[in-house]
Amino acid sequence: MTARLRTALLSLSLLASFLPGAAYAENIPVFTGLPYPITGKLSAGQKEGFVFFNTPFSEPPSADYDTVFLQGEMPDPGVTLQLAVKGSYFFSPASNYASEAFRRFPNGRFWARYRVPATRQPLKISMVNRDVKTNSSVIIYEAELTLDADSKEEPLPQSTAPYVAAPELFLPDSAPFKVIRRADWQAAPPTQPYTPHEPRYFTLHHTAAHYPGTYKEAVAEMQFIQDFHQNGRGWIDIAYHFLIDPAGNIFEGRPIKVLGAHVKNRNTANIGISIMGDYHPPKSNLFTPASQDSFVAIGRYLRDTYEVPVSSFYAHRDIGDTTCPGDDLYAKKEFLRGLIFTPQEPQPVPVDPAAAPPPTPAQEQSLRQLMQFLNNPCPYRG
Repeated sequence: MTARLRTALLSLSLLASFLPGAAYAENIPVFTGLPYPITGKLSAGQKEGFVFFNTPFSEPPSADYDTVFLQGEMPDPGVTLQLAVKGSYFFSPASNYASEAFRRFPNGRFWARYRVPATRQPLKISMVNRDVKTNSSVIIYEAELTLDADSKEEPLPQSTAPYVAAPELFLPDSAPFKVIRRADWQAAPPTQPYTPHEPRYFTLHHTAAHYPGTYKEAVAEMQFIQDFHQNGRGWIDIAYHFLIDPAGNIFEGRPIKVLGAHVKNRNTANIGISIMGDYHPPKSNLFTPASQDSFVAIGRYLRDTYEVPVSSFYAHRDIGDTTCPGDDLYAKKEFLRGLIFTPQEPQPVPVDPAAAPPPTPAQEQSLRQLMQFLNNPCPYRG
């Protein structure tokens, strides 16, 4: 394939990427003096209806919304999260809303979805006692605002037959890195058929959420994220193509050759790679060498297999109005670009002297002559 043809194909794929698609909501409520993740302390023994924690009202959102998503950690299930939205007029009271849908996993990870009349008014979040049994905390990793009509993936023809993605859509077994397949982390099937695409660029994300300490936690996080994306947001599958945990394990999300749902209006030809954890102050999780090595391995594979050029590696904030992948991870972007796209110098192969073959008689004679010369230098020197 000529360079001109590659450039033309890339231009067409980037143009296609502006067609409508799903995306993370990027209208994030900002609570002055209260950065994410937001933590509220709970105490046992309070009466029902006791308010443990209130955020202030947020700054006015940047766009209209009718849907609010929350996701975080709730070790004790005896608390409920309520939403209040300011009235449209100065003297009008705030309206309170309970979650329309809520899911809490056994490890405490939760997501919640709220429906409100379309508005651009500030909102606040309250943590209210229902039957808290232990002293603990609720952590809200992220709150997001969106319009329901903008948050769905493009509708596809429905079929009564079970959908099975074609094997050629998936990362081949010959890929030069190990991947934990969907079956291994017990992924749910997609709710609708995938839309095929050909990878032409890739984007770095962070999950802005739980930082798993073990493989078991990472598997649970994969299952949670997929459930949130499918049943909370209404997407057909987990948004990303690959997710990487702090131990460097690479989890398979959507098949590599299908449309993802990770950047607003920029999903066609775009491979989404997300690092588990939160890499934005004040949380600032550690981006481990193992995670870095895995990200670089995927990047080099995309470079070599799909001829992705150096200019086609992005961080989410480069092509979307978001803080993702966090200030700390974004600061490493150019270093990662160098590791992926700069030709690597061949490294010298270490030689074990014990494994070297014995010298020949001629080599031994030459060595004796050299040693004799060094021990009896020429009288004319000096």
